[in-house]
Amino acid sequence: MSVLIASLGRVAFRLGPAVAALALVGCSTVGDVVGGGSDESADGESGTAVDCLPIVVGEDTGDIFVIYEVINGQLGDVCFGRQRNVVEDGWDALAEVAPPEQLDHIDLFAGFTSIDTTVAFAGPIDDDNERFVMAVDLNSAGADADELRLTMAHELAHVFTQTPDQLDLDARLATCETYYNGFGCFLEGSFMADWIEQFWSEEQLASLPIKGTIDEEGGEERCVIDPTVLGAYSASHPEEDFAESFSAYVFGVEVPPALEPKMAFFDARPELAAFADRAAAADREGIDNNFDRCG
Repeated sequence: MSVLIASLGRVAFRLGPAVAALALVGCSTVGDVVGGGSDESADGESGTAVDCLPIVVGEDTGDIFVIYEVINGQLGDVCFGRQRNVVEDGWDALAEVAPPEQLDHIDLFAGFTSIDTTVAFAGPIDDDNERFVMAVDLNSAGADADELRLTMAHELAHVFTQTPDQLDLDARLATCETYYNGFGCFLEGSFMADWIEQFWSEEQLASLPIKGTIDEEGGEERCVIDPTVLGAYSASHPEEDFAESFSAYVFGVEVPPALEPKMAFFDARPELAAFADRAAAADREGIDNNFDRCG
């Protein structure tokens, strides 16, 4: 597991093959689980094509308390553990702004209690990056509704930028002509390939760890001088830059003028602009946030 970095805002790290997690410094760790729910327990059977088990979701960040199956972009029944209201709140926050087709790759949605400061994570649960899980920390999810919304948008960005139409898992570093993130090569014309070409210089890319992990120290250094990033963690890796910027865009967060080209990047892509349209329709524009400012 990669090392978690500290930040005043939301931060993320990679847990395994193309898995991204999101954390909030100062959030609750393992303790009393908040959020009520049914006492009825499920046994791990699922109507999806994947097993509904904690080992499938991943237990590096803490104990898995509940797993829901997701079928055709809709939250389904509990297939492991007991129903938790805060997990359903997380799904509702996601589904409120995500066009239904953007949820098609999610098969499982889980709740866990963090053993560190992780408040959410997402990643593939198959070998082809076709099926994904998203999970939220039970203690943190109910603490701040707006942060939960931003978190869910951030995590979904990690999902839709790593599907087979975006990332070539068979490619190797030596043959990748765009950017190799440690697990695959972003395809020409993919969201991340275009993002990196437009917003990350060759010098910045060359300074990143080869294996695609975050660059904590470099992110802090870039944040000091670069006003185009939303905090040191955003500056630590192109994928985190995309995810943080995207979540700010979706909810119409006011950003410094230097970030307007990044907001325009999303606005120029109808499938991404649709998120912001749905957020506006739900009256979620300009929500409270704790994004850091750089430069």
